[in-house]
Amino acid sequence: MNSILLKTIACSFLLACTLVLSAQSDKIKQMESNLRDLSGPGRVQLLLSLSDAYLKEGRPEKAEAYAEDAGNFARKIKEPELRAIALNKEGKIMLQTGKKKAGSKFEESLDLLVKTGASNNALALDNLEQLLSLAQKAGREKEVLTINAKIASLRSGGNIADTKSINSDQAVQQQLNVIQQQLAENQSEFKKSQLKLLAESQSLQAELAARQAEIDRMTEEQMKTAMLVMQQRVLLDSVFYKAGLDSLSVANANLALREAESNRKFNYAIMGVLLLVAGGSLFSFMKARQNAKILEEKNKTIREEQERSENLLLNILPSLVANELKLNGKTKAQYYDDVSVLFADFVGFSKIAEVLSPQQLVTELDTCFQKFDEIIAKHGLEKIKTIGDAYMCAGGLPEGGGAKMKSMVAAAFEMQQWLETWNKERAQTGKPRFDARIGIHRGPVVAGVVGSKKFAFDIWGDTVNVAARIEQAGEGGRINISGEAYAAIKDEVATTYRGKIPAKNKGEIDMYFLEN
Repeated sequence: MNSILLKTIACSFLLACTLVLSAQSDKIKQMESNLRDLSGPGRVQLLLSLSDAYLKEGRPEKAEAYAEDAGNFARKIKEPELRAIALNKEGKIMLQTGKKKAGSKFEESLDLLVKTGASNNALALDNLEQLLSLAQKAGREKEVLTINAKIASLRSGGNIADTKSINSDQAVQQQLNVIQQQLAENQSEFKKSQLKLLAESQSLQAELAARQAEIDRMTEEQMKTAMLVMQQRVLLDSVFYKAGLDSLSVANANLALREAESNRKFNYAIMGVLLLVAGGSLFSFMKARQNAKILEEKNKTIREEQERSENLLLNILPSLVANELKLNGKTKAQYYDDVSVLFADFVGFSKIAEVLSPQQLVTELDTCFQKFDEIIAKHGLEKIKTIGDAYMCAGGLPEGGGAKMKSMVAAAFEMQQWLETWNKERAQTGKPRFDARIGIHRGPVVAGVVGSKKFAFDIWGDTVNVAARIEQAGEGGRINISGEAYAAIKDEVATTYRGKIPAKNKGEIDMYFLEN
């Protein structure tokens, strides 16, 4: 009965969630439909509402896109305050998604408000508070002081335009003024405490003086009577004190006898308890030590397995992709605007395959590709994959920051030099040569992991296709590069211009041979 009730409640909850999501989706569609008929400030407001709706639906990328569209349209129709609102919203969405340039959106929003002399203090304060949070996280102390000073100016009734003139030196001066004001207040409190203590001291002195005056008024006869009474009290007290001492001595003797007997029994009991506790403690210690040793061995095995799994995952995927996959169970493809791509394959591989057995052929390929792996790792490049006798790697992944063309060229030269030395050794035993064509191109790519099983990191884009065509148009033992790659290393390496070479499905491409 309980199970049926729980299932009914769960189904009702799921149905309610589905209806809410459906209603939200219908609302967004209606808003997007209305967007086509709107212009002017109303269009900006609707774009901002769409951004809020997509953010509520859990789609921050669409929310950011609509916020950006709102800002661009506000700029087009010359509505700076609406553009400032859109920039603020775009910055908050970028903060939620962990993007680094969120601060620039808040700064741009604030600058618009300052330049136009807007009166939207709430928006200006929000921008400043977001920038303050970012500055505090980054540890930029001067910037924190400046922003705090601007916030204080706005909250005290200042204008947005006044904040533009506040710099770090003024912020420090304001901080010093606050400290001086606090010191002045503390000095005032200290003076009040001094006056209170002085008043209490004067009151005590007056009381002592009154008592001294009372003593002075007593007559000599009164003093003698008081002294006699005191002597009698002392004598009486001494008699009672002596009697009490005698009684106390007897009681102490009886108590000492009882205490000695109790101590003897207590000592026997304590000895028995200690023996039991010592035995139990020894057993517990030995058991705990044994359990700790077993636990340590298990933890060691777990750590070794975890490390082995980590190394295996990092051997398959780049570290950033592997970490994202472990955290989220999936990864998002990333766009990189400047990546170098290298293809290498062996000339006449089909003829080599006819001479060698399959086992020998795979062994020879494994030797080459292991050395290629070692070379590209040395130069900080990323292996992508092997396809038959073709080898593919890239520069500038996954961290981005440039195509690493110098490193790619150095790795290509080292690969050809190693092949030349290896082929000389093989020639002495009559084995066929492995001469490689190498082609290099640079440009934008999309990189990531697709699918849900047998994860493999890969890159896509026209840059990859062009790099493959550059390699196919090369010659064995040489390095062929595109015009885009040449532009990056023309001052570093000697080259020979080959002219515009036709490439399959790509037309004519400027190509260059690298010279040793």
